[in-house]
Amino acid sequence: MRITKDPKVRRQEIILTAKELFEAQGINKTSMNDIAQKIGIAKGLVYYYFSSKEQLVEAVVEQFIEGVEVELSNIVEDEGLDFYSKLSSILYLYFNSIQSHPAISSYSPGNPGVFSLIRDRLSETALLHAKNLFLQGLDLGLIHIEYPEYMLKILIRGLGDLYIEGVTDPQIHIRLIEQILGLEKGKLSLETIIIDTKKDASH
Repeated sequence: MRITKDPKVRRQEIILTAKELFEAQGINKTSMNDIAQKIGIAKGLVYYYFSSKEQLVEAVVEQFIEGVEVELSNIVEDEGLDFYSKLSSILYLYFNSIQSHPAISSYSPGNPGVFSLIRDRLSETALLHAKNLFLQGLDLGLIHIEYPEYMLKILIRGLGDLYIEGVTDPQIHIRLIEQILGLEKGKLSLETIIIDTKKDASH
């Protein structure tokens, strides 16, 4: 007996399955047929929802970015965190998101377009939320930047380029941000954030 699903449910099922396979075996090595077989549907049905593999990859990336965006918004709006904790939490979120989804977010010659899409979308998201955080820092007199939007673009793009070049140690990025923003050394830290996250995961 053939089981039909609501189009929205089916589309989401395809996206989640594609993401699972991308993470397990890589984007380049995953075919539309692999995704169809994993779900147990005809390959033509996958193409009904996504006209190409590239379109499906974009949908997976968009959903990945949307998840990051929600977490970013929660951090910036969290009144229980001070400026330094918010900035540290944002840095941890970015590094954790990238390291937890290597097949999607890591650069490789085989999928430079995918990486560029993620980098551009993450940059847009970071600019939006970090701008609000920077304004908070300016109002509190914690940072002193004359052109915050320009500085943010330089900071975000510059750190992204460093990551591509292989500078993936978050402690280096943290120290660079402290220096650029004129913050005292040690004001930003991932250690507390990581410990808190592990505690939450254990419950």
